[in-house]
This record gives sequence, structure tokens and C-alpha cells, in this order.
Amino acid sequence: MKLYFDCTSGISSDMILNALIGLGGGVGQADNLKLPEHVRDSQKDHSGDHSHDHGHHHSHRSHKEIKALIESSELDAEIKQTMLSIYQVIAGGEAKVHGSTVEEVHFHEVGRDQAIRNIAGIAAALKSLSVTEIYCSEIHDGKGFIECSHGTIPVPVPAVMAMRENCDYKFVTDDIETEMVTPSGLGILMGIGARYREDLPQGKIVKTAAAKGGRDTGKEGLKAFLIQGE
Repeated sequence: MKLYFDCTSGISSDMILNALIGLGGGVGQADNLKLPEHVRDSQKDHSGDHSHDHGHHHSHRSHKEIKALIESSELDAEIKQTMLSIYQVIAGGEAKVHGSTVEEVHFHEVGRDQAIRNIAGIAAALKSLSVTEIYCSEIHDGKGFIECSHGTIPVPVPAVMAMRENCDYKFVTDDIETEMVTPSGLGILMGIGARYREDLPQGKIVKTAAAKGGRDTGKEGLKAFLIQGE
């Protein structure tokens, strides 16, 4: 099965997760990821990663800690590997921005419980859909500045810019004064091995889905296509 993401409305982890669920992806296996009770986020936030952390009530886990959580979990081996690949990409970008090592870099937004669960759900959904090839369109981002836990930062955000150096995706800047591409959104695409393709791959479109993120950009949302290969 082939999967194609139309990223002309941007990309974020919650958009990807909701799109995969819309395609019929099962996320039940993600429940095998048990997060320690004493570090659970006290803020009930289910907006995924399209709202930046302002530094309140969040777990700031290191990449090493997240790797240990994943590796020691009861998740399926394939789901674990997908999650580890995603976090490796994100850690590389964040480490460059913060002058840290990949192992010791600390995550803010993507280290939250809900963000980890989102990525577990994405990995589980991909497995349940039997996806073997993943593609993405050009990726649209906004411009200007946004507020986050580090203060006011430019768009595209620094971690996204760092990750862009290690991929061959095509990026487009829209005349929209906000963030459309989050670090976890781009990190997921890269971590699951999505390849740039201008148009849909050959095959029969089995199902389509669309999902908006928590940030209103005025655009339609991420579109996903599940395609039976030829």
C-alpha cells in the first residue's frame, strides 16, 4: 500500500495522526506505551504539536530518556523502530539549534506525553495500514514570528530549518503570518522515509482523508491518500 501526503497546508504531528485515523489506521497498539505516572503532563492538552509550549507544566525529557521509554515499552518492534527513527531526526535538528548532542538534547513540545502518544499512534496506524511506500508533495510553511518557550522565534522555526538541511523535500513559503510546519511534523515525514513526489503515485486510490492542525491558517488541512499500488 502506498501513502501520499499533500502538504500544501503545512504539516504537524496531530495533522498526520488524524489523517491516518481518517484513512482507517488503527492506533490501539499505541496503548502499549505506558508513560510514568509521576511525569505525566498536568495540562490536559490534546492539540498535538501545533501550539507551542510556553513553559508551563510540561515534561522536558531528553532524547536519551525518550529512547529508553520506547525501548522498554511493550510496543511492537516495528512500531518501536518507527518511533525511534522519528525521534532521531527531530533530535538531530534540535541538537543543532541548541548546541547539544543528539543523545542529551532536551525536548519541549515533542517531549510532552501527548506528543509521544501522537507519534506512537502514527507508528501504529502506519503498521495497521500495511504502508510500504510513503510520498509527500511540496511542503508549505508560513512566515513572520511566533511565541514559544524560548521567546519570539522566526518562521520557519529554527529546528525546522536545521532539519531542512538534511532532506531533499521542496519547500514553499506562503504569505501567511504563522507557523505551518512544526518540528515534529517534518521530523515524522523524514523519520518514516517519505519521499518527495510532485504528483500522486500510480495505483487505485482506496481512501482519502483530510485533517487540520490546532493552528488556524485558513488552509484546507493535510490531505492523505491511500493507494493500492500497481
